[in-house]
Order: sequence, then C-alpha cells, then structure tokens
Amino acid sequence: MLAGLAVSSASKQIQQFSFRFSAGAFRDDEIFESATSTPSRYILEVGRRLCRFASAQADCFVIGNPLLPLSPAQLSNWLEGWTGSPTILADQSDFPVAYLLPRRLFEGEDRLLLPLSTVDAKIDSRLIGFLTGETVERKALDLDKLDAFPGMSANGWLNPDNRLRALRLQAKLALEVMEKRPDWRRLPFAVFHPYHAGDALFVALASKRADPLLFDKQIVCSAFADVVGSCSSRLTSVELCLPPMARDGSISKYRYFVNAVEKLGNEFTSENFVVFARLLRMHHYTPFHLIDHAKFTLGDPMDAFEKTVYGQPPASVSLCSLPVKPLRILFHLNGGWPLKSYPLEQTQVLFKVLKGLGCELTVIGRADLAGEGVRSVSAGNTAALRALIDSHHLFVGADSYPLHFSKLVMGRPTVALFGSTKPCNHDAPRGRDYRALVGHLPCNTCLSKQGCPMFGGEACVNYVKPQTIVSELIEMAFEYYGFSAA
Repeated sequence: MLAGLAVSSASKQIQQFSFRFSAGAFRDDEIFESATSTPSRYILEVGRRLCRFASAQADCFVIGNPLLPLSPAQLSNWLEGWTGSPTILADQSDFPVAYLLPRRLFEGEDRLLLPLSTVDAKIDSRLIGFLTGETVERKALDLDKLDAFPGMSANGWLNPDNRLRALRLQAKLALEVMEKRPDWRRLPFAVFHPYHAGDALFVALASKRADPLLFDKQIVCSAFADVVGSCSSRLTSVELCLPPMARDGSISKYRYFVNAVEKLGNEFTSENFVVFARLLRMHHYTPFHLIDHAKFTLGDPMDAFEKTVYGQPPASVSLCSLPVKPLRILFHLNGGWPLKSYPLEQTQVLFKVLKGLGCELTVIGRADLAGEGVRSVSAGNTAALRALIDSHHLFVGADSYPLHFSKLVMGRPTVALFGSTKPCNHDAPRGRDYRALVGHLPCNTCLSKQGCPMFGGEACVNYVKPQTIVSELIEMAFEYYGFSAA
C-alpha cells in the first residue's frame, strides 16, 4: 500500500490518495512493481501521481514511507499542527514514517529525491533541506521502533541480508556531495546494478527505452563491460573492478555495495550521485520482464502496457547466412547453478536425437559433453558469443545471459528452456522466432539454489522433455530455413 495526501496550505483542503503495487494492470490507482527500485523511487512516483491527479491549488504533498503499509487516513491524523513547512514524521527511533514536502520538488528536478534513505530521518531531513533551501523539521510520533525488518518489511521489501542498510549509505554519500560541491545539482546520477551479465544487459536495454531517463551512468562489473557496450546503452558504463557477486550468498548485497563504494573511490563518489539497485522486492509476483523492472528503476513510470517488453512490436529476425545443411544449433544449458541447468540425462537424449536428424551441435562451456559427439566451446566475452551465434542457425539456452543476448540483442531464432524460473520475467517478446518452453509444475518459481525443494536432487524436474525441444527446433528450422530433417 502506498499512501499520499495533497494539501492546500491556503484552504487547508486535503485530498487523500491510495495506491498499490500493480500485479499486472495499469489502473490509475496502481503503480508498477519493480524488484530493482528503491523506496525513494516510489516516493518520486507517488509524487508524480499526486501532481497528475491532485487539484492545482494543492501545494504540499504528504507521502507515506513506501517501506510501511500506511493509509491516507493515518497520514491525515498525523497532520495536526503542521504549518506547511518541509517535515519528516518519524517514530521514536528516528525512522521515517512520512514525508511532508512542497509540490515543487516533483515538478522540477525530481530525480534529486532518489538518494533519500527512507530508513534514517536525520540524514533525509538534511538532504531535503538542501533540495528545498529550508530547515526541515523532524516530528516524532508516538510509535514504537519500526525499522526491524528481519527478512521482509510489512510492505514487501526484501531484507534477508540487511541489504536495506545500503539505502543509508547511498544517502550519506549524497549528503557528502551536497555539503562539499556547490555545483551538486548538475552532477550525474549513476545506477548501481553491476552484479551479473544478465543484470548488465537488462539495465542497458532498459536505458534505450526509459522515458524519462533519470540516470547518466551505469556501474557494472568490469567482467561485463563489453555486455553494455554491445547494445548501444544510453548510459555511460562505469567499470567496477571487483569480481562478480557470488551467487551462493557468501557476501551480502550490502557488503558488496560497501566494497564497491570503496573500490570506486572518493573521486568518483564526490562527483556522482550513486543510487543502489538490486532485488528489493520479489520479481516473480508479476508477469513483467526484468527489463521493465529496470525501466521503472531508471525513471520510466511504466504506466501503460505498450511500454512493456511484451507490448512492443515484434523485433526483426536475424538469420544465419551459412548453408542450411548441416543445420547448426548452438546450445547453452548452464543456468548459473545446477537446478537452473538443463538435466544431463535429458541433454544426452536430446543430442542423440538431433544428431540422428543430421544436425551439427555446439555447446558452450560443457567439456563433459564432448563424448556425446558435440563440439564444446568457450565464450569468454561478448565478441566470442556473438561470433558463435553468427555461425549457427538456431540457439537453445537455459535462463542465462547467452539466451538473452541471442534473442534480445542478435534476434536469432531461439528456443528458451525454463524450469525453476518463469519465462515471463526473463524471456523475450513473443514471436514465431522465439519459443519459451517450461513445465507445468506449481513449484515454478521456486527460487532455490540448493537443490529441488520438492523432489530432492540437484536437477529440476520441471524442464520439458527432449522430444518437445526437438519438435520445436525442427519446426522453427523449416519455417525460417526450409530445413527438412533427414
């Protein structure tokens, strides 16, 4: 629940507004749910909605902390004695409960609200003081401590590894910039979302479509800098010379952010506003692609289906120019951990059948499959991956970066394999050149990285059978290349 009030300081008239996170619709009272956006991004978005729907006489907005499930009635009850000056309502431990702000903050450089912590009223009051040029009051409410989120806040924000501490750090960094730089209003904004190749790709692709685009730079692991460079991102790439974040949870999101800030150095953090982004909400509750999640993070209101990946017209198809016989199929079957990878026994059956049909098979990063009569290759960078895709007619991949690159960047006819993750969050626009195959078990999405939570073992039993994959591949090969199986 996201609550807001529009207040006229002259007439004392109050308009109440209640919004909710959208589960798939685009109604006026729903705001797009983005797994990668900070609570401050939702303060900005609620403010935009109030600008849109409130009366022209309303010159003050009251916005509840998005971390908390607040109602407009609660906000109204806390307004007694308010003079109209910028104020933060807080609990007894100085945790922000609501922000009382002038409307003008949302009608100019509203991106300057993005560094707000939403967890520390003292820091946020100083930040808002710089934005408004006024002293910001902190008013304590008779409420117990609210900021103890063990795994998730009452309004659905993830905090299993105390990652919300990163929000306080981003606010501290912004405050240091404002205190030291008289030109702080003109400094660029950098989105911190550097973790894996797929993250880098989705943010870069989102930057090409976000309107407005609130950021100027994208902080990305140096190992994936070529990913951003491959797709004409509108964001300047800032290379972070740290290893990609481990997938096993051995380092928390917050600790990785701290390490990154130290690695980027004072010169960078004193010349840029750095805004944290990572999984802060559950991404699989809605039917939207992670590119759409990133678009909202970058500033797009995402208030119409036409703005989503699936609302876009079909992209052009890129075909291999090599002779169709033999039909060359490129595979990438590793999803990052065993449960997300296509099972070995089914892979062996799949390869045996396709080879019997006269296909030439190449698999990325699986030397253990060389004995199955397929060629095993490596693709250590994006240029190598591009060359491999260029030399094959079709691509087959588990949910991972090579799959996304094949379809979203290169447009190659692609078959995507999903077992433990949902296609709608990770795949590509529907089209004849793209088939997303997934089983029908209710455990999808399970989110497990430590084996199957239902049946045991390391392999996911929700992947489709090899026969289904063969059928889709042969049909696609005939449609696009006129290939007829031997």
